[in-house]
Amino acid sequence: MITEAPDIETQRLTLRQITPGDFDALAACWADPEMVKFIGSGMPQSAELTWGRLLRYIGHWHAFGYGYWAIFEKATGRYIGSFGFQDAHRDLTPALEYPEAGWSLIPAVHGKGYAKEALAAILKWADSAFDGPVCCIIDDDNHRSIHLAESSGFRFQHLVSYHGKQVRMFVRRPAR
Repeated sequence: MITEAPDIETQRLTLRQITPGDFDALAACWADPEMVKFIGSGMPQSAELTWGRLLRYIGHWHAFGYGYWAIFEKATGRYIGSFGFQDAHRDLTPALEYPEAGWSLIPAVHGKGYAKEALAAILKWADSAFDGPVCCIIDDDNHRSIHLAESSGFRFQHLVSYHGKQVRMFVRRPAR
């Protein structure tokens, strides 16, 4: 089992292991109201909560052999978000059955195609790493992420309530 995210490069992005050195960039990302409006409670996160997120991202690789990558623009070296997989033990009915894909990008890079590029890269990795499907949950109002998921092979399964909001559950079967 691998215990650290493998480095992945795309045409315009570098995906690598999240480290404690990425904390300031991750904290700025999760403190941005625009970035979090469709995630969880929709409220910006404190530095303390983001520190827990960073440790969870790192710990997933050690516990499960999968987790999140930090995403950087090759041209600038700027941190732009995080993409990956987790087992969050979410309080959902029905429960998530597969590794959960998730993604977040800073608003400054929306509309550049980075999300599609990064998601394609991690899904390619997932197709060789997992024996079965992956899933994701997306706020019913997050039309950009719904479009991204559907255009990346995720198929709608059903609606669930999470944190008092309606979210859509999607599943993607491996592209083998």
